[in-house]
Amino acid sequence: MAIPSKLALRLGYFGRAGSFSHVAAERRFPKASLSECPTVEEAFARLLAGEFSHILVPIENASSGIITNTADQLMRLAKSDAGAGLRIHEALVMRVQLTLMAREDTTVIERIYSHPAPFDHSRAWLDKNYPKAERITVSSTSEAAILASTEKGAAAIAGLQAVKENRLKIISKEVGSEVANQTTFIVVGAPLSRPAKPTHTSLVFELPHKSGSLVAVLHVLSRRKLNLTKILSRPIPGRFEEYRFMIEFQGAAPQKRVVDALAKLKKITDFFAIIGSYPVRRV
Repeated sequence: MAIPSKLALRLGYFGRAGSFSHVAAERRFPKASLSECPTVEEAFARLLAGEFSHILVPIENASSGIITNTADQLMRLAKSDAGAGLRIHEALVMRVQLTLMAREDTTVIERIYSHPAPFDHSRAWLDKNYPKAERITVSSTSEAAILASTEKGAAAIAGLQAVKENRLKIISKEVGSEVANQTTFIVVGAPLSRPAKPTHTSLVFELPHKSGSLVAVLHVLSRRKLNLTKILSRPIPGRFEEYRFMIEFQGAAPQKRVVDALAKLKKITDFFAIIGSYPVRRV
């Protein structure tokens, strides 16, 4: 059942106030009731518990690739009866500007906090400008900013919005700026009111443990000229050397080639679930 337009969405976002997910949520759903979730796992758990109608979480960063925490939760959702009816309904692409920030009384930076994705993107910049600073990975950029605000000698790589939120000073806006960066977020939950036309489809599937099974899946897409835009494999617990796959391709039902592909894939996989057909938009 779609969420009525007259009711505000109850939306949980990954990270704390000032995170990139928070910014994306505010831009896309300015009238929604927003709640922070320190981890991706908590966001999904609270969605399943009925606390939210939707969640907004990152799925991919242009520099560091697919965010496996999110992918793992989507795969569990696909296998869970409790997740019936909860799907990806939008993907949101946002340009990301990374900022190095610290307390006003910090003059020498001894350690830097951030999420793994910003560290991956800014590695060369950090090697050049702060080679001796310890790099400490935390759950989100907003968490990094909070930690930097409590410790002299600490800094954080986060979004510009976290500066004011945590009363920090800007050290540099040039973090990793030699390469453009963006993050893709997904909106997961019940159907949205007035949905846009879907352009992409995501699937989760498991395959027979034999030679050529993955090639057969790719062949189904290739024959129908469906462009693969994401692919990720994750180990299946308790089944050694076997993997569960998540893919995204350009196209959605009711396009005949998509309907035909989905019917064929269902026949050649051991487990098959559509986890969303959705538009991709910029915020």
